Amino acid sequence: MLFNRKLTEIYSTQDLEKLYHVKNILRENNIYYMTETTNNNLRLSMNNLNGRSPILGRTGNVKDFYRLFVYKKDQEKAAYILSQLK
Repeated sequence: MLFNRKLTEIYSTQDLEKLYHVKNILRENNIYYMTETTNNNLRLSMNNLNGRSPILGRTGNVKDFYRLFVYKKDQEKAAYILSQLK
């Protein structure tokens, strides 16, 4: 984990709209959170440094990966709130 040991992962997605929705719900319930984003385009382009594969671009078929963390003390409350989502 990129942050500190007091935080725990509570949610992950590749859908940015879902991430914003969850962040808004946590904010409304006064739950502090942090996010981490993994850019998969960068990872794939680093695998293509030899130039043998086609050029990679933002075609929409490679999505970033988003992870959301909360304090361990808020983990149960956040998990309950997220379990109520449809």
